Amino acid sequence: MIEKLTQIPITESSKPFAAAAKTCKFDEIGYIEEEFFMKGTANIYEEGESGKPITIFEGAPYTTRLLVRRPKDISKFSGNVVYEILNSTAGIDIDRMWVNSWPFFTRNGDIYVGITSKGHVVDSLLKFDPQRYAPINWANPMPDRPTPPGAVMTGLFRFLPQFESGLFWDMLTDLARLLKSDDPMNPIAAYPDRHIFLTGWSQSGFYIARYLKSFYDTSDILFAGYLSAGSGAYPAPLNAYEDQLPSFGPRGSLPVGSMLGAPEPVIAVNTESENRMVYWQGDFDEPGFKFRTYQIAASSHDTKYNLLDYYGEEGLAELSRIGISNGYSGVDGNPLDYPCEVIYNAAFYHLYGWARLGIPAPHAPKIDTYIAYEKSTDPMGSYVDNRRDLFGNCMGGIRTPAVDYPTGTYTSFSASKDDGAGSIFGTVNPMFGKVNPFSKEMLKQLYGDIDNYRRLVTKGTDLVIAQGFILADDRDDFIEQVVQTAVARGL
Repeated sequence: MIEKLTQIPITESSKPFAAAAKTCKFDEIGYIEEEFFMKGTANIYEEGESGKPITIFEGAPYTTRLLVRRPKDISKFSGNVVYEILNSTAGIDIDRMWVNSWPFFTRNGDIYVGITSKGHVVDSLLKFDPQRYAPINWANPMPDRPTPPGAVMTGLFRFLPQFESGLFWDMLTDLARLLKSDDPMNPIAAYPDRHIFLTGWSQSGFYIARYLKSFYDTSDILFAGYLSAGSGAYPAPLNAYEDQLPSFGPRGSLPVGSMLGAPEPVIAVNTESENRMVYWQGDFDEPGFKFRTYQIAASSHDTKYNLLDYYGEEGLAELSRIGISNGYSGVDGNPLDYPCEVIYNAAFYHLYGWARLGIPAPHAPKIDTYIAYEKSTDPMGSYVDNRRDLFGNCMGGIRTPAVDYPTGTYTSFSASKDDGAGSIFGTVNPMFGKVNPFSKEMLKQLYGDIDNYRRLVTKGTDLVIAQGFILADDRDDFIEQVVQTAVARGL
């Protein structure tokens, strides 16, 4: 139950962590950024039969935070509310879906709401601004429980007994109900005809899967649709003491009626990084199961844009101040710079149309994979890899001229120098991809000159727009970005 929402003033000396107003030039584009503390109580659950939640503790107090980004002019509101489960994997709040698609959200007039999803970020918030974030509270109300077997205190899914991640489920659903209501406490109540879309990146996609498996209620439909990206269908644990690692199922483990089978449309967007371990059975157009899987060729989980360029020098310095490094440590190639953000924009556009107008999202080709070897001890039964063309780029999937007329080889992982710092990935980072640019001589042999390359890219972009995977509003900027990348590589 939400007891109180308190708006926290933003000043020159005190601003939100992951603030976007300056980075995205809100003063110029007519947007407002606000931060709220949400105070209330939540139940703690464990998994019962068929995944249904069983209450094991009632009324645990909490205080978490919300980021709200909205058009200043109410008349420009699109009706879409993008509700992001902020990613906590790195121990900070990461608004990755905003990072990927903020130009689309803001030109469209969407409202964005981001919610902190785990107590794991509390320490970083306090490092960032101990006074501003002193009220945040994710305290474990049942600290006497024994440490779960196999618990790890470091890494992506670490167990931190001082926090209870299971507080999140009531936070998520209670806030969704508030955002749909005309309650005076609702920070967007003045905006009419609100349609809420739940989204999340990577670990946060596991949260969407858990919501659909355990909390979805046909008598209380909270979301118009769902976009899960960089993730799979594995449900997040219901509380901090359940197994923190996803339980990988066999290949093709998304039958009708699975955890992502909702009457409202669901779109899952994956990069090459996840493609080898996330196996969707296929698309569905049934009345009770509207599902699309979009797989992006030449992409990786983390990229030059979403880890480096978006933040800029000032943002990276702020992260460094609290002990977070977004640097690229690859020793073979450059950080992957494939411009895949436009495809996320198109995915949101189609989700809106499917949910609000009943226009099914287009089907997309899947990345071409093969079983590299069989291994009975592998939890998925085999090792799957992507087929590659003569340039070393993957085949199939959603493609753009940046890979159909390549200026380099795009790989979804990067080899790193072992600096003894104890990286969670060791000497190979499977999430931050690389690009090995072609030589100037090879580019000239392939394309002749930059004018011819621009013609090819323009024609190819118009084809992808017709297919539905680049929006017309993104056309000119996308073409220029691809062409300028070729110029920088010597064409």
